Amino acid sequence: MLCNTIIAGLMSSAAMVPQSGGALAQSTSQAVTLPPVVIEGGTLAKPKVKPKSNQSAVDDSATATAPIKKTNSSAKKKSSTDDSAGAASAQQTGDTFGQSIDGDAAGIRSSTGQPAEAVGTSVSVVTAKELEGQQIRHAADALRSLPGVHVGTQGSFGSLTQVRIRGAEGNHTLVLIDGVEVNDPTDGEFDFSSLSADGIERIEVLRGPQSGIYGSKALGGVVNIVTRSERGPLTAVATAEYGAFNTRDISGRVSGGNERGYASVAYHRRATDGFNTAPQGDEDDGNRLSTFHVRAGATLIDGINVDFSLRNQRSVGDYDDFGGNPGRYSTAFDAPNTFDHNQWIGSGKLDWEMFGGALTHTVRASHTDIAREDRGLFSTSQNDSTATRYDYTGVLQLPDLAGGMFRHSVTGFVGHERETFTPNSDFGFFGVADGVTRERNAVAYAGEYRAEIAKRLFLSGVVRRDDHDTFDDFTTWRTSASLLLPEWRMRPHASYGTAVKLPTMFETFGSIPGTFKPNADLQPERSEGWDAGIEFTLVPKRALLDVTYFEADLTDKINGFAFDPVSGLFTAENLPGRSTRRGVELSARMVVAPGLGITLAYTYVDAEDPDGVVEIRRPPHTARADLSYSFDNGRGEATLGVVYTGTNYDRIFEQVDPFGQRLISLDQYWLVRVAASYELRPGLELFGRVENLLNQDYQEAFGYETAGIAAYAGVKIKFEAPLLRQDALK
Repeated sequence: MLCNTIIAGLMSSAAMVPQSGGALAQSTSQAVTLPPVVIEGGTLAKPKVKPKSNQSAVDDSATATAPIKKTNSSAKKKSSTDDSAGAASAQQTGDTFGQSIDGDAAGIRSSTGQPAEAVGTSVSVVTAKELEGQQIRHAADALRSLPGVHVGTQGSFGSLTQVRIRGAEGNHTLVLIDGVEVNDPTDGEFDFSSLSADGIERIEVLRGPQSGIYGSKALGGVVNIVTRSERGPLTAVATAEYGAFNTRDISGRVSGGNERGYASVAYHRRATDGFNTAPQGDEDDGNRLSTFHVRAGATLIDGINVDFSLRNQRSVGDYDDFGGNPGRYSTAFDAPNTFDHNQWIGSGKLDWEMFGGALTHTVRASHTDIAREDRGLFSTSQNDSTATRYDYTGVLQLPDLAGGMFRHSVTGFVGHERETFTPNSDFGFFGVADGVTRERNAVAYAGEYRAEIAKRLFLSGVVRRDDHDTFDDFTTWRTSASLLLPEWRMRPHASYGTAVKLPTMFETFGSIPGTFKPNADLQPERSEGWDAGIEFTLVPKRALLDVTYFEADLTDKINGFAFDPVSGLFTAENLPGRSTRRGVELSARMVVAPGLGITLAYTYVDAEDPDGVVEIRRPPHTARADLSYSFDNGRGEATLGVVYTGTNYDRIFEQVDPFGQRLISLDQYWLVRVAASYELRPGLELFGRVENLLNQDYQEAFGYETAGIAAYAGVKIKFEAPLLRQDALK
């Protein structure tokens, strides 16, 4: 069994890790430890993590350990003994029990977060250093086979890319960028094909029902993305890359700031000729992805801070039709189709601290505007949507009890959301959409209580009420616990929660003349789930293993491809019965030697619909292993990433009978990525990588081919203004 093999591998790898007092540890004056992990999401409150005043030692990676002396002045500004563990899961753990964590030690630039040991929710973190070490260019690739996560792409670069968490649907995953919801109201999900990894500081994946904190959309889990704020000397960074499929990649970023203010401007563009998605034919499907991002913030007076963010991400490219081909079943086939997806995201936030930080007020406003156009030979699908949100969060730190052994806080939240949807499609002979803008509004109220007892037990509970103008009002909740047992080298953790997913705007209001009709009587999907696990410290500060079991169920599941015999059209409908999901997640990370780190992950998931039929595109077995080695005093780095996806199922359609469908097995596959970089001199770095090293021929969705082996290489240039050091900015 793959599960047994993974467990055996975790234990044997841990056995290889020397004890902290061993000869290997004595052979170097540099600490060889796992860095602490800080979690920003998973709570209404945003606990402060105070940054050190001298941030000049914080490197460009966002995961550096505490500053150390360099033996070579041209070495990169990062420790050769940091986590070096690749872009897999930093599962739920800090470097030691009960130790306080500051911004520098945690290796983060954001001013908020909580030690992972205080979080009962199952969560994984991918840092900027890991993204850079493995040279990840698309954020979705960083999430592949993390614990509980499956990524599926339906075509070439720029095609629909879904992230499923613990066997849930793609539109059950809520995505946040700098605290702003970015799911498209049209179909309720976020297409990860439009999200570049450039400029990302950290990605957090929170698993399990999260509606008690985040409301609708967070039924399966949350992907929380934090972009770089870049405090420090005035810095300019530029990269250029060229590789397979005539891929051209350029990016640039200018940033700087100190504790009183910061600003960052970044641009990224990636263009590729792509590859042929269809099983037959020879037409490549290209893509052009661009991202523009501005972030700025300032301390107006002590205790009052403002932050601003504006982001645009646009994806333009080609896609194939799906249906007719010489075979028995429908697959992708070459067609002169194009798409243009454009998203604007803007937000502003004000934080106001009172009474020495005992009371904190946060006011946020955000707006997203999404325009999606898919142009075929005879028709054009165009749907425009917006989402505007205003919210207030207040956090009160209550007085400590029992001499500081009992610490607790309460948080209140109120928010308003307005979503709009405008169908502007032209279906040629069948007609055109009505172009009428529909909207729906909701007001949410939530309260959270958090407690820390004897620096060992961490408890949280949150209740949320959503008052909606289109659907019945609903209440969701979530609770979690984490218990530190350092004498036993373990940390039990658990969570329980409920969630609701509203029908999408298209399911409720959209239409395709002659093909699909909306259903205004749809009911929200509802879920309830729990998990429990134990984090083991195999070697103090050196090797950690987490084992978590989870269960969840889903009622009123929406089938968006149901046939209505009365109208003869397809529609959406709620299904009777209960869908079930259960499974096990394993993760481990360890530092084997100075500069050498390993991260491992494995997931087993069993997802079935109410009839007991396996859910499609949910592989029961997934795993990944990441190895990173830093050498020459941090000037060079080499990484190896292996992702395994087991056999799973997809739905296929008969050519002769469009209503005839059945399940088909998709073969297992292994994806291997190798990458290396070296700093020739300060500010000049060369890098290269090979993706799909084994040249695997596989499909993530039936009828859509994927990319073969591909190589890329590039250069990175970095400048720092010598007269604008951190101390000069004060």
